[in-house]
Amino acid sequence: MLYLLKMVSKLKRQQVSRRLYRIPKFVAWSFPRRIWFGKNGNVCLTFDDGPHPEITPWLLDELKINKVKATFFWKGSQVEKYPKLLKRAINEGHIVGHHGYNHHSGKELTFQEFKTNFNKSKVLVKSNFFRPPYGDLNQKQAKYALENGEVVMWSCMSYDFDADLSITEILQKAKSDIQNRDILVFHENEKTIHRIKEIIPAIIEIIQNKGLNFALVEKKR
Repeated sequence: MLYLLKMVSKLKRQQVSRRLYRIPKFVAWSFPRRIWFGKNGNVCLTFDDGPHPEITPWLLDELKINKVKATFFWKGSQVEKYPKLLKRAINEGHIVGHHGYNHHSGKELTFQEFKTNFNKSKVLVKSNFFRPPYGDLNQKQAKYALENGEVVMWSCMSYDFDADLSITEILQKAKSDIQNRDILVFHENEKTIHRIKEIIPAIIEIIQNKGLNFALVEKKR
């Protein structure tokens, strides 16, 4: 039994080590019409999956205390439930983009299903910024999204949702990996609810210690 537990632990660590924390530059070069990076001297904090009734109010308070502006990518279905949080985020100077009405990978959807999911969230959030769930878009879906706004990807993934990574490991990785012009991804969902309040204050401090500023995602064109 002990041997099996050790093997399971080893397998989990191997899976963790293969995480794609940084997007390889050739991937960004291959899809130049999408937004992968911010402006020089800055880092963009971005948050997916909200608004969340517990995480989002705390997060907006924390950003306000630290005088940080962020870019959110929220699901239309959640915005329907919590429209006051959308209004608050915009009033406090943040950008809110959309993330699909429901959180479906483009791989799971027909083109018509994708259009419906995309358009419904775009109308609810009233934004031209779109982040595809999981970053998944086929060629036809990407063409449609780009014709109807800006597609925002990322350069660095936090894996704040991954229970196999401790908060200490996430922050150690952030200290070594965060770079000038990064677009960083964090999440407002049930997987991060017990972790985000430790992660975000530390991330803000790490970025400040690197001498970088905080910025909103900007249009590519």
